[in-house]
Amino acid sequence: MPTLERPTVTLQYEDTGGERPPLVFLHGWCDSSESWATTIEAFRAEFRCIAPDMRGHGESGQPRDHCYSAEALSNDVVALCESLGITEPVLIGHSFGGYLAAETVRRRPGFARGVVDEDQPLDLRAFGGQMRALESVIRSRETHMAFRTQLFDSMITPLMPAASRELVKRTKDTTPVEIGQALWAALFEFTPEELAQRSDDLMTAFAHQPSLSLDSQPQEAYYATLARFSPATKTQVIECGHWMHLERPQETHAAIRAFIDTLT
Repeated sequence: MPTLERPTVTLQYEDTGGERPPLVFLHGWCDSSESWATTIEAFRAEFRCIAPDMRGHGESGQPRDHCYSAEALSNDVVALCESLGITEPVLIGHSFGGYLAAETVRRRPGFARGVVDEDQPLDLRAFGGQMRALESVIRSRETHMAFRTQLFDSMITPLMPAASRELVKRTKDTTPVEIGQALWAALFEFTPEELAQRSDDLMTAFAHQPSLSLDSQPQEAYYATLARFSPATKTQVIECGHWMHLERPQETHAAIRAFIDTLT
């Protein structure tokens, strides 16, 4: 895999494919770009496909300044695109990668041609409250991995093939504890008011370009809230577990392709 040298971290990424609008695939928390392999295979004949490992994940390095803020991660996305001469990419993010895509366009309006957010509601109020109740478990080295395993197991259904299940388990188990903890820090360190404002800003950011919220379960209350901030954002449900692109790949790829086709 090629690498990008950033001031404090080395990033590895996949870069392959055709000439249609570039697609940048952003993986989730304690995951890696490997989870996008079948999706890239489905799109690479037509589209240039870029899939970085986030700092601290997969084959990318850990930052020398120990910074895992959303701002730093979104700077990595922008820097990678700039280094490759990519303008107006379609950002496709799963889970935390969906949050990262939204954070990138929040900070850089007009950067993306479009955004696909796979199974990551951007209204973080309720989720933040739920996680605050588990803060001591998540932030303790002694209990963090048990929490991580329980969370991942709860989001996988029998639809996931065995090979994909093993991949998810491997990346879950090998991502260091301190990295898993660091990416959740904002949920605990923002005040409820700050988290609410960030949620509103993330949803508003989806109004800056065509956007799709692609979810594994209906989220009607969230869709009503999202529509107040970004009325044109499309929503679609493909019922399965959290890793939609691994559990129902054909339907997920079709939804992504249909959305991309509206952009060209």
